[in-house]
Amino acid sequence: MRGTMMKSMTAGIAICALWSGLAAAQSPAEFYKGKTVQFMVGYGPSGGFDAYTRAAARFMGKHIPGNPNVIVQNMPGASSLQFVRYLATRAPTDGTQWGMFNRGLMPTSVLDPKTGVDFTKFTWIGSMNSEMATCYFWSAKGINTIEDVAKKPFTVGDTSKNSGGYIYTSILRSLSGDMGKMVLGYANTGDIWLAIERGEIDGNCTLIGSVQVQRPDWLPQKKINVVVQFAEKRHPDLPDVPTIFEVVKDENQKKAINFLIASEEIGRPVIGPPGMQRADVIRKAFNDTMKDPEFLEFAKKAQMDISPISGEKAAEIAAAINNTPTDAVELARKFMD
Repeated sequence: MRGTMMKSMTAGIAICALWSGLAAAQSPAEFYKGKTVQFMVGYGPSGGFDAYTRAAARFMGKHIPGNPNVIVQNMPGASSLQFVRYLATRAPTDGTQWGMFNRGLMPTSVLDPKTGVDFTKFTWIGSMNSEMATCYFWSAKGINTIEDVAKKPFTVGDTSKNSGGYIYTSILRSLSGDMGKMVLGYANTGDIWLAIERGEIDGNCTLIGSVQVQRPDWLPQKKINVVVQFAEKRHPDLPDVPTIFEVVKDENQKKAINFLIASEEIGRPVIGPPGMQRADVIRKAFNDTMKDPEFLEFAKKAQMDISPISGEKAAEIAAAINNTPTDAVELARKFMD
């Protein structure tokens, strides 16, 4: 009986090896033809990350050999950390799942090793744009400038400590003395915006692109006051709003802040699991989608900023964040306390 079991196991291993070999021998078109693949996102169906993911997924299938059906799969949790951990440990590596995550997790993974992910290990596909974050308040609150945050009490909302918004909010609160309070636990940015409109909280720190896409009337109608922007240079749409590097004068603090916000250059990052097969095929399809006239027209109508970053460049940025000097990391940690 033992011999029979051993023969069965050997036969099973041989069959798996055969199928694996057959899959490897297939051309990309043969592999993807008739398949449904998943462009995933670490947030629920609301907010900027979901909107950008759906826009790319809508057009990407025609640029993948074999033209598979590309569907969006939402996997919210801990500001996309749940999704990232899934990619790192359980996602198939055959090139049928990849997705978008919150770039704020990149410095967080260095500050807190318990996060348990190393972004240099993932398969970097690219980024749909570079982003720039701001902190803003509902106009009725009466906080009009960065100086006001140290004069009036305020409450800001966010999803969790893993979010990019938490980083910016922590820096903002460091400038406000004891005036600022933070409420965590919102499911996504859309819920935060509803809370602002209802008067439950006073403001938020998030990507200016998300605000312009999802709340296009806020800036033109002056429903919000933007008090600071996290960038080296002022955004053309916010010429009168100072950058954080204009506000903070200490050079060591500037280095720490730069570490915290370096991931903004890859504002809408897309990765696959470590060791993903057919990575070159998916990277090319992603790059071709970013240049697709139909996609660009769709993005323009949706007021989406498309300024893509290659997978290779994104991987370099991830490595630079991981290799930040210890003294800058420790000072950044104080901002987050």
